[in-house]
Amino acid sequence: MNTQINIESRQRTQAASSSLQVRGLSLRLDGRVVLRDVTLQLPATGITTLIGPSGAGKTSLLRCLNGLLEHWQGEVRIAGKDTRQWPGGWDALRRHVGLLGQKPCVFPLSIRANVVFGIQGFWRRRRAAARVEHYLRQAALWDEVAERLQQPAQRLSIGQQQRLCLARALAVKPRMLLLDEPTASLDPTSKHLIERSIGRLANELPVLWVTHDLEQARRLGGQVVFMCEGRIIEQGASEAFFRRPQRLESREFINWQVCDCGGPS
Repeated sequence: MNTQINIESRQRTQAASSSLQVRGLSLRLDGRVVLRDVTLQLPATGITTLIGPSGAGKTSLLRCLNGLLEHWQGEVRIAGKDTRQWPGGWDALRRHVGLLGQKPCVFPLSIRANVVFGIQGFWRRRRAAARVEHYLRQAALWDEVAERLQQPAQRLSIGQQQRLCLARALAVKPRMLLLDEPTASLDPTSKHLIERSIGRLANELPVLWVTHDLEQARRLGGQVVFMCEGRIIEQGASEAFFRRPQRLESREFINWQVCDCGGPS
């Protein structure tokens, strides 16, 4: 009896400290199974890297979590709230859960206007404009653009544009960040700057980062989730995962970046 009480108490404690809980998430697109019974938790802060071969379902998982894909089965809770019942609907959820993709998408506006673009309401935008420096500093971009905030954002380099997109995502004050290979097409300097910025932000909020770069996953630390064929194969602390993976599929992927996980069709 006491053992059962202790287990239930521990489960409640884990749920309370978890920013994201996913249970039995499955997804079909065009008749094809993309995600298969995905279950995971993200801690309240820190970086979790999501790795796996192309086509494993990593991007689809991110899009389910922030509501870009809606027709999935299972349960997703963020801060204890069911995302299907999110106050204000999917649009409100997407302001709460920021998503940064591989390719930067800046608007044909000034650098300053891009930062505050997603903020709703005239007075909110006006107040946020006073904090543009803050968001650009968080994205490690302020020193490079401080003297040209009124210039078109499209004049920035690709690496700078990606950091501007990060600043824009931060300006709406998300409670979670989803990153889909945000540094895949960037030069080493920009990659380093984004990794360092996200590392600092992860002290305050949870980050789920998709990467094909295993060395990057090692550098980022935190937790690792390995996916293949739409399923989670293994998850755990980064250092332990890369030092001694528990599954044969994980060892093959780490050593040769190949995966033959099989699974039901």
